[in-house]
This record gives sequence, C-alpha cells and structure tokens, in this order.
Amino acid sequence: MTVHRSGFKLHRTSLALLLVFLLVSAGCQPRYEGRPTARPTPLPTNTATPTSTYTPSPVPTVTSSPTNTLTPSPTPLPSATPTFTPTPIPPRAATLFPLTAGGARTVDWSYFYISRKETRDDGSLLSLSATVAFQLLDRGIHHETLRVLDQDVTVYYLRVSHTFNQVPIETRLVLTGYFGRDVPISALPADGSAYISLRSQNSDAVFEPWRIHQDWQLPYEQRIELFDQMLLSDFERLMADLPDEVIVLAHHPVILPPDTWTQAVLDMSRLSAQAARLQPFFEFDAFNILLGQSDMARAWADYLSENEPIPEELEEDGMTFSAEYLIIIVP
Repeated sequence: MTVHRSGFKLHRTSLALLLVFLLVSAGCQPRYEGRPTARPTPLPTNTATPTSTYTPSPVPTVTSSPTNTLTPSPTPLPSATPTFTPTPIPPRAATLFPLTAGGARTVDWSYFYISRKETRDDGSLLSLSATVAFQLLDRGIHHETLRVLDQDVTVYYLRVSHTFNQVPIETRLVLTGYFGRDVPISALPADGSAYISLRSQNSDAVFEPWRIHQDWQLPYEQRIELFDQMLLSDFERLMADLPDEVIVLAHHPVILPPDTWTQAVLDMSRLSAQAARLQPFFEFDAFNILLGQSDMARAWADYLSENEPIPEELEEDGMTFSAEYLIIIVP
C-alpha cells in the first residue's frame, strides 16, 4: 500500500512539472497582434497596384477632299516671234464722210501725208515721217505683251485698217506701252507712259495736217496748249463714245537717220512708250545688237515714197504703225 501511494505522488509531481514546462514554453512563443488564430497569419505580400495604361484616343483621320484630276493636254510651243492676239471686243467699223485736206485732196482710208522726207546723194532714204489715215475696226484698246530688249512690255494698240494700193490690210496702231506683262489699263500709274497726245476737231474746221505737224514741232511748253494730253483710260472711254462716222489719223517716223539710232535704242531701254512705238521699226539679233531698221519700216517706206505694194508675208501677218500723236475728226 505504501508503494502505491508513493507512486501516485510521483505521477502528480510529473504532471505538475509537465504543466509548468508547457506554460514556460508557451510564454516563449512569438506574440501575434490582431484577431487570435490557431496559427500565425501569413504576412501580407506586396501586391502590384494596377497602373493605368495610357491608350491614345483615336484621332479622326483627315480625309482629303476629292480633287479634279487634270488631264494633260498638249501645250502649244511659244513662237519665236510674238503675235498679237486681239482682246474680244465687238467689231464696229467706222464709216467715211466727206473730208478734204486743205480743201483739195480727199481724205479716205488710203490717205497719207508725208511730213518729212530726206534722201542721200544716191537717192536712198535718210529719213521719212508721215501722217496716215485709218479706219477703226472696233472701239476698244487691245494689248499684247512683247519682249523688247530683254524686257516685257505691254503694248496698247487699236485695230484699224488702211487701204494700200486699193487693198485694205488690217493694221495694229500702237499707242503706247508699259513695262510688265499683260498690265491692264486700269493698273497704269499716271506717268508719261499712260498718256497719249491727241488733236481732235470737227470736219467743218479746215483740216491741214502740215499745220498740225508744225504745231507738234513747237517747244513742249507751247505744244501742250495745242494738243490734249489724255490718259489712256480716258481715251478708252472717248473711243466708246465716238460716232459711227469718224476718221483717225496717226503721225510717226518710219525711217530714222542712222545717227539717231543709238538714242532710239537708249530710249527703248528706258521708256516703255518708246519701246512700244519704236520696236516695229527696228530689228535686233539674239544678243540685242541693233541690226538696222526692220522689214516693216522698209515696207512702209516703199509704200509711202514709191507706192510699192506691201510684201505678201507682211500683208498676211498684218501691218503695224505707231502714233507719235493722234488726230481724230468727226462730222
């Protein structure tokens, strides 16, 4: 019996020690915060925060407007010699009325008056100037761009006709010119190139072209009192108001003395009006070296001084004359 009690005590003692050991062991375990759990809650892992990815908004595409597809067409090659192309102006031919020069010679579409004629010892012409009568074919001012001494010159002219030995030939009557390409009359500045000199009168006044030419040779201060200096734009309006019966005459040198050629070329290079008026009467080579007076000048000289017919090629292309000054006569 003694043995059994003693054994019991030992068992209880062992149990107590075991309990103390468990408590001590429990006190050494790590302490976890938060809601108690049967086992430690695993530490939170770093979870990648989703980032916004930039996606560009679709940009509306530019849709080009439909364009007309040009169909290539052959372009005419420019001719070596510029040709005049009349501006579309309704035709309105002038009609004649009775008129005489100095009460003697009838003035019609074949009339001309030689105001100056000088010959050399061999009989060749040294100089020749004339006043020539023309029939208006319409009532407008035409223009065309020509290349004169490496400069573009807009040339303003009238469509007229003169009867050469009973053959009417259309003629370009040059009034003036302006440096530049296709310059409209409305854009001309009020300088010397925009003016023309004009004498106008009624048919009941005595018509004496030789006296008019004498007035033209007066000093400028006296001459301006006897001729109207008219802007080309004003003359354009005057043309539209002219009656059906009207005779236009123009004066200009045809053959110039050789000792004046250098000055003439200089004037052509600096003064657009002179470039326009003189270019029909002079010929230059490809390097702008003066060759002499042109076939046009010689044709006019032969006709005015010798009554020679106009060469066929010039007759087909049309003649050209210039107006140093104009004379307009109405009934």
